[in-house]
Amino acid sequence: MLPEKSPLQVPYPMTHHNQRGSRRETQAAADTHFLIVDDDRQVGRALSFMLEARGYGEIRAVRSVARAESIFGAFQPGIVFLDLDMPDGSSLKLAELLRRNSRLRKFRLIALTNDVKHAMREDARAAGFERYLVKPVAQAELDKILYIPATAG
Repeated sequence: MLPEKSPLQVPYPMTHHNQRGSRRETQAAADTHFLIVDDDRQVGRALSFMLEARGYGEIRAVRSVARAESIFGAFQPGIVFLDLDMPDGSSLKLAELLRRNSRLRKFRLIALTNDVKHAMREDARAAGFERYLVKPVAQAELDKILYIPATAG
């Protein structure tokens, strides 16, 4: 006869928040500035609308890399949404430039793409992108970026 197994004693319940390598995130502050860089005007409008619906008011949507470069320093975004497929192919160069020019200030860089398996995925990660959002962006996916609980209306 085999001995009865005692239940495993865990000092605290294991959740995704306390597993090795995970960290607790807080919701993006209400005064966070957002910069959206996408050549498709509808993407900029849709993201702006979704951010405004969550109470954010400091949002700039631009359609060119040159415009993004020109307003980045003065606007000081906390989160930048950048299309990986800009017409001139300069998305990664812009990402690297923004990182280099903002050494004293941190910001989050989120890739916008039409394809989950984007060919530049590893290059984008090396350039500082932390996440991907597939277009068209769903509110639930945007909320994950903003760390808003799924129960938010």
